[in-house]
Amino acid sequence: MSALTESVEWQELQRELELVAKSLGAFNVYVLDAWDNMWCAARGFSEEPRDDLVRLVEAGVARGRTPLARGGHLDIAMSDRMGHRYLRTYGSCYVLLARFSGAFDVATVRASIGATLSRLEAMTLRLPISGGPGGSGNEAANSA
Repeated sequence: MSALTESVEWQELQRELELVAKSLGAFNVYVLDAWDNMWCAARGFSEEPRDDLVRLVEAGVARGRTPLARGGHLDIAMSDRMGHRYLRTYGSCYVLLARFSGAFDVATVRASIGATLSRLEAMTLRLPISGGPGGSGNEAANSA
């Protein structure tokens, strides 16, 4: 375990993501940032880079006009050869990625995420910066 995953704030966010995943019928829900760092996951969190998740986010960003690191926003459902997913940005640099085993009701997922997004944002912003992705700090802290 790291300083990040040992923190009470991270554990609270992880439990909240588990509840979100369960309520959506998603097999996992992740929090990443605009610099491809994973901050938390409902299940199977790893501090190692996850290129598979980065590709999922990049596919969503490719549909938009502005890179996330430059203020781009995502609110998109996608189903393709990479799977079924919903992506939503929040907190100026974070991406909530919900992954599904099959087709899902986009309107229901969008409404459910929208209802919990402010809580998730507050919980994400309480995460300790030191010990988070990027080692000695994170890019989000330097851009705020």
